[in-house]
Amino acid sequence: MKAGNRKRFNRGRWQVEKERHQISDYRPVGYAKEACPISDVVSSQMKKIGLADKHWVTVLDDEWTSLVGDAVAKHTKPGRMQGKHLIVFVDSSVWLGELSRYGSKKLLSNLQERFGKNKIGSVGFQIDPGDE
Repeated sequence: MKAGNRKRFNRGRWQVEKERHQISDYRPVGYAKEACPISDVVSSQMKKIGLADKHWVTVLDDEWTSLVGDAVAKHTKPGRMQGKHLIVFVDSSVWLGELSRYGSKKLLSNLQERFGKNKIGSVGFQIDPGDE
């Protein structure tokens, strides 16, 4: 290519294109002084977008069997949260009665030991609306 045929870089044109396509100014990202675990990064990002408070509910669902035991887990599942009150869905009225009378204190202590009293303050039981 001859020197006369090459297009010259036009800074004015670049500004127009940058504004038209909404290209932000390039700024190099600062480097962290030390490396950190990916879990710290993920948890901080989850807090920023408002998902940190909801993530533990997913963990509760995953760990339900280990928290309540196999026999109880076959007939129950975590339902919904109302503030700090967890509603546990039960598949029959027999299990509803048993857990309401004898199982709520033990279940609540297991859940609070795992997730803390600030997440779960009380437990209630209800027939699973999905089973009806």
